[in-house]
Amino acid sequence: MKSNIILLAVAVVAVGIFALPSTISLFAGQHTWYNLTGNQSVPCEKCHADVANEMGALIGPHTGETGYQRMRCEYCHRYFPIWRRNSTYENYTYGDVGTSATDVTPGKESHAASTVPCMYCHSGDKYGVRHSNAVDWNCWSACHWDPSMNPNGRPAHEGRYKNNEDCIRCHGNAHTGHIYYIPPAGGFSLTIDSEDTGSNAAHKAFVMEAISNSDMEDANEACIACHTKIPVIINWTHRYSLEFNATPELELPPTHFNVTDWSINGTYTITVYGWRNGTGDTNITGWPGSYP
Repeated sequence: MKSNIILLAVAVVAVGIFALPSTISLFAGQHTWYNLTGNQSVPCEKCHADVANEMGALIGPHTGETGYQRMRCEYCHRYFPIWRRNSTYENYTYGDVGTSATDVTPGKESHAASTVPCMYCHSGDKYGVRHSNAVDWNCWSACHWDPSMNPNGRPAHEGRYKNNEDCIRCHGNAHTGHIYYIPPAGGFSLTIDSEDTGSNAAHKAFVMEAISNSDMEDANEACIACHTKIPVIINWTHRYSLEFNATPELELPPTHFNVTDWSINGTYTITVYGWRNGTGDTNITGWPGSYP
């Protein structure tokens, strides 16, 4: 009996040796907090490692095309005021901590991150190159704080970013050394450019319907469908045929024809599925057979 008690005691001690440190570590780790003062934030990659890998592997407008690595997650998913934007895109209030533990802002429209309309950043005007006083990438001191260079006399991003690297990841060009404003998605009458009427836009209806659709923010469905490699399935309804009569003129030999009696006959349905740039499968069904 005594030996059994000794063996049980040894087993309990052994379990404690291996399990207790892990238990203490677990509870200690639960009370280690990220510092959210200033521009610091929780690392989004903890949960979104797949997105981070994708962003790091691609070269595009948001993933290192300027030559300064990919943009940070918070550039798009934590709104900050920009003054070259359409006024219909409002700012969000996020939970934040200021310079002290008592300087706390609770989230309102969003807690830590939000979905963002692409047009929030791409609804600006047609201004181009940086001001000549912006020397050696000194974006902050030369442009973002000088009231004479901003029409409303305040920093472009309300003082959120004070590191030049933050500026050039969005606005920089590693080859020319210039800073550019984010290009506006003009042609749909959605930017602040008064000349942007969208009167001849072939895809305007597509964009407007995306705005009215509640699945994603604003026109993001249309932006993603055209500008990313996300597969798109389209069910088209086309007119079956276009017909007209061509009658030669009376003089011989006839050199001109008079075209009359235009008509559009019937419809057919076609389903198209494919990836951008033809990198995926493309299946077309419903193409009409022989002409009746």
